[in-house]
Order: sequence, then C-alpha cells, then structure tokens
Amino acid sequence: MEILKYFERTDTEDIHIYRLKGDKYDKFISELTEEFRLSYISDEELEKVSTKNEISKSDFLEKYIIPDKGNIESGDFGEIFSFHAVKENFKNKGIDLKGPFKWMWKDRNKAAQYSDAVLFCNNKTGNDIIVAIESKMKATPSNNYRIQDAIDGSENDRLTRLSKTLFWLEEKYARLGDVENRKLTERFAYPSKFGAYDKIFKAIAIVDKAFEAYELKKDFIKNDEIIVVLFSINELKEAYEKTRVNMINSVN
Repeated sequence: MEILKYFERTDTEDIHIYRLKGDKYDKFISELTEEFRLSYISDEELEKVSTKNEISKSDFLEKYIIPDKGNIESGDFGEIFSFHAVKENFKNKGIDLKGPFKWMWKDRNKAAQYSDAVLFCNNKTGNDIIVAIESKMKATPSNNYRIQDAIDGSENDRLTRLSKTLFWLEEKYARLGDVENRKLTERFAYPSKFGAYDKIFKAIAIVDKAFEAYELKKDFIKNDEIIVVLFSINELKEAYEKTRVNMINSVN
C-alpha cells in the first residue's frame, strides 16, 4: 500500500503537515481497503474461522472483527493509518520497519491497549530503531486540541508506556509461541543486555480539513525527542466509515 503519494507535504521547524490532494480522495480511500483488513485478520485466519462458524467471510468481519462503535472505529482508523504511513515513510528512506498488527488482538469495540503502534528495525549495518506512534483523530467538531493531545500521549510513550508495551508484547509472543518476534521484542525491551538503540516518538494528529486551521493556529508544547505530524483529510468521518464498508465488501 502506498498512501503518502496522495498527500502534499509541507515542513516547518515544529511540524510536518500532509494535506490530501484535492482530486485524490476516492483513490486514497480505495487504497486502504486490503491493508486495513489485513491489519485486523489475515486472509488465512479469516477463511478458517468463518468456515468453522459456517458464516460468510464478510459477515464474520462485520459481526466479530471490525468495530462498529463510532469512537473506536475512528480511533482504529487513525492508528492503522499512522502505522502504515510511518512504515511507508521509512521505507522511502531505505529503512525497513516491521511491527505487530495490535488490532488483531483487541476486543472489537474497545481501544487497543498500550502504545498505539510500534515499529522495529533490527539493523545489521547500523543502529537498531524503534518507533512509537501516538495517533489522535478529529473527524467531528470539538474543542479538543488534537496536536497537543497526540504530543501528550507520545510523551507518555517516552516516559513509561513504550517500556510497558514491550513487556506486554514479549509475553504476547511467548504465549503465541512466536519465538522470532519474542526475541525481537526482547532485544528492545532489555537494552542493558542487548545494547542501546535509537528511539523515535511520533505524535500524529489526523484531522478533517475543516479543522486544520484551528489545529495549526494554536501553540503546542513538546519534548525535543517527539516528532509532530498533522494529516489533513477532507471528509474524514466519511473516510473511515467508507473504509469499514469497503473492508467488509472486499471478501465473500
């Protein structure tokens, strides 16, 4: 999936701004379907569980996998979008990141626990990297300042939550019998044993175009280690609602 090509990027000293190109909305939405669906459940697992339950794959997705509670639907969209956007951004720089699809493990209509998204690079030619992402959405009118909210969440990642996330992932992979990813997580969970690495903290606000000016006119406070990003998307509520329908309709 390539989504950044649909945006115009503007950089300032304090923030990176991505604005969806005016004529790319439909193509952008259609680009999301498959990778978003696979972030919730693999094709193989969906085939297996829907067959066992004697229910179509689309019905299984709609009833048991993809959230239908508005705030959770919105939050998941922001997290999954941020995960793939950051992964693509680093790939464009020649850095291959990998990370867990945490949305596979959560209750359908509840937010995923710990850091919104985590990505790793176990680099044989240079410093290892971990990226922690905090994502905030603003698709409907509110007085919330989502840039600062994302920064505050990212600061929480920086201070404590990333460490808690790594220990949680280590246990999750151990219980799943996924030795490769358990060892990868351990490498980052125990730097005193396996060596230091670079930490990157991303605070990402995804807002409807109508609220962009409100977000950008305010001052924000952040630690220098936190990278701030704003995505401006027209008809954002419609975007995540359409994506949900497209995921369900993408399988039989």
